[in-house]
Amino acid sequence: MAMDCYVAICNPLRYSIVMAQRVCIQLVAGSYVMGSINASVDTGFTFSLVFCKGSTINHFFCDVPPVLALSCSNIDNNIMLLVVFVGFNLIFAVLVIIFSWENIIAAILRMSSTAGRKKAFST
Repeated sequence: MAMDCYVAICNPLRYSIVMAQRVCIQLVAGSYVMGSINASVDTGFTFSLVFCKGSTINHFFCDVPPVLALSCSNIDNNIMLLVVFVGFNLIFAVLVIIFSWENIIAAILRMSSTAGRKKAFST
């Protein structure tokens, strides 16, 4: 969404070329690939644990930390892996959004007409 907004405001005449169907498919595929890698690695490390505290998770949905709480083995590696993946995903997403909005604001401020600038900021 950040890239879509950036291209729409900073390069409106090239929008249909830059945001072609191929690019949109690549963005979606990248999200799915990163999510699959994250889930696969996390699941693999979770399967290597020994569980002995029962099988009831007192949560609405099965998330990683409640499952790790049921383990009797050392979960330090799993916690570190979880922090690294979540940190990478968070930092990467925030940097992409900040970069795109920075470029959007710079493009709007470079506009010569006040009315165009006002319209762009209101959008």
